[in-house]
Amino acid sequence: MWVLKLKVPAKKQVLGPLVVKHKISIASYILSYYKDQKNIFLIGAGFMFGEKKNKKSFIRDIKKQPWLVNYENRGDFGIIVIKEPLFTEAFWNPKIIQINPIIINHNSKMHVWSFASFDRKLLEKAFEFAEKYLDAKMVKFKEEKISNISFTKLLPEITKNQKEALELAINNGYYDYPKKIKMEKLAKMMKISYSTYQAHLKKAESKILPEIYKKL
Repeated sequence: MWVLKLKVPAKKQVLGPLVVKHKISIASYILSYYKDQKNIFLIGAGFMFGEKKNKKSFIRDIKKQPWLVNYENRGDFGIIVIKEPLFTEAFWNPKIIQINPIIINHNSKMHVWSFASFDRKLLEKAFEFAEKYLDAKMVKFKEEKISNISFTKLLPEITKNQKEALELAINNGYYDYPKKIKMEKLAKMMKISYSTYQAHLKKAESKILPEIYKKL
């Protein structure tokens, strides 16, 4: 297949400005779309990452946007339908597949989009659109065999407390080398005892790490 990898500025993405404004991150997929005579309607799904208060304000803001058609979430997982002009259909051709989630991090100004198709010309048109309307830059465009496709069901389900413990650890540099924070401080941030926090984090790690290894 032909693989196209782009870097797209956050400010040019529909959700990008809101992600930056509310200091969260999201990982999402476009699942499908439909259209009428004027607009194309994209159906997407994904996860939010960040502080609880920031995610709540992000959701409130989404519901005020003129391009929103439908939105629902359960915890950090959401499904959304957004409206775009019909000319954007060139980019969302069903013969083009999304091979990685679009990850928008509020700390980054550019984000990577990765697509593939058996039809080179379709990807060329997609790039022309992205370059013109999204200020996208090409990172890669080549023919290669794809060894894997990442989907949102990459990780096993973990409890709310396990997820919060893991998010705190990741966002505060617990897994950095050298560590930027100790587990005792993370427990205080979560307002639970050290032993309880440690249990939540270890259980989350024990569920997630084996699943990641299987996919390597």
